[in-house]
Amino acid sequence: MVQWEVYDGGLDEFPWWWVALENVQLLVYWGVGFLGMYWLKAGAWPVASIVYAAFIVVVVGIALKKHNCSTCYYYGRWCHLGWGKLAAMMFARDAGNRDFGAKLSIAYPLIAFIPPLAMAVSLVIEFRTVVLVCLVVYLAWGMAQFAMRKRSCARCRIRYSCGGSAAGKAAE
Repeated sequence: MVQWEVYDGGLDEFPWWWVALENVQLLVYWGVGFLGMYWLKAGAWPVASIVYAAFIVVVVGIALKKHNCSTCYYYGRWCHLGWGKLAAMMFARDAGNRDFGAKLSIAYPLIAFIPPLAMAVSLVIEFRTVVLVCLVVYLAWGMAQFAMRKRSCARCRIRYSCGGSAAGKAAE
């Protein structure tokens, strides 16, 4: 089991409304990405959107829960996303490989950067106002999401020892 450097000012469990808000925010973000890539099709199939959704389900929904969340301080607890609780329902504690999980975390930037690139390609192929709107909303939503993540990390008990922390090392 991993020994964590614990931040005394952090929350042992995040409130339900915080968890709900962050998950809704992620679902909207991913949904706008899905919609914005919808017109990149092979025949009648929105291949880019389907691959994107499958990637999120497999990597974020399963693999990261196993390799990161099952080894986290918040395993079995309400972290800012509630994924510690979810991981406890899916996997035994320390079921994953923390080092592999750290490498697998490259998925987050991929999930963020692929939709705007795909939307730009879609706009070059054929301009659609809906794609442009999705692109603008996606980029704005991403900035808001980063700000919320930074606030969540600032309240995390393992903000100093988590490789994915956006809180920085300085005390508040």
